[in-house]
Amino acid sequence: MAADKNKPPYLRRIFAGKNIYIFALVAFAFAFLNIYRLNNPLEIGSTAPELTVTAYNGESFKINEILSPKVVIFYKKHTYFSNYIINKTYKRALPAFKILQDKGIAQVIVIAQGYDNTKELNNLLGEDDYSNYKNIIFAADTKTAGKKYGIRSWPHLYVISSDNRVIYETKIGSADKVQQILWRD
Repeated sequence: MAADKNKPPYLRRIFAGKNIYIFALVAFAFAFLNIYRLNNPLEIGSTAPELTVTAYNGESFKINEILSPKVVIFYKKHTYFSNYIINKTYKRALPAFKILQDKGIAQVIVIAQGYDNTKELNNLLGEDDYSNYKNIIFAADTKTAGKKYGIRSWPHLYVISSDNRVIYETKIGSADKVQQILWRD
């Protein structure tokens, strides 16, 4: 007890009684959340799994049928529980990725989590912020897509070569970095 009197009052309150259990519970929650959010991405050099996506007009195609390099972005629009900063970063980068596609450098495929069919996709594309991206945002079975590509925590980006090999993957990607990688490959 004498040792406790030598501690500053705020330390005595923090480590007294039930408070230590609350700290342990919070630490456990953060550790669990960190493990849950860890992705198990495809390895560089591995073959990209087959994935069917659907455009806003209802046309479906398989990503591996595209003969040019591909940039596949697993995107999650902001929710109360998602990381707002990362999602905002990708949202701001969409014009730069669209330019990569317009220049013919790569086919950009944005798979928006929670938009699994054309009706939901068209609702998203009807929003002012996304209306210019009809040729890069696609609907897909996001649960299956996430499992195939090892994504538990969205967003995530893959660069896939024309022969369907993964040549780059990252949590936060930029169009400039993708362009450098594609020119190098």
